[in-house]
Amino acid sequence: MERLLGLSTDSIHEFLADLRTRCKVIDPAPGLPVVLNDPNDDPIVYTAVAARADVLCAIDRDLHAPNVLAFCKARGIEVVTDLELLQLLR
Repeated sequence: MERLLGLSTDSIHEFLADLRTRCKVIDPAPGLPVVLNDPNDDPIVYTAVAARADVLCAIDRDLHAPNVLAFCKARGIEVVTDLELLQLLR
């Protein structure tokens, strides 16, 4: 792992410990199917809902389907690509 990432094991553990203090674990409630083309993506959408996210960044085309976009929009979540997110952050 050290050779692959160029980081020491201690650095990786330190980073993960810091990340744990800054992050909130979200346990989404299951709901009706939203991502019809790939139901395995539903937890992503429901995690964004449970987290009260403003933006869901995804390049997965299934998450950009009209029904998914409408579902998210109704909950105040904008679904964007990585490039669109960069533009929003600028």
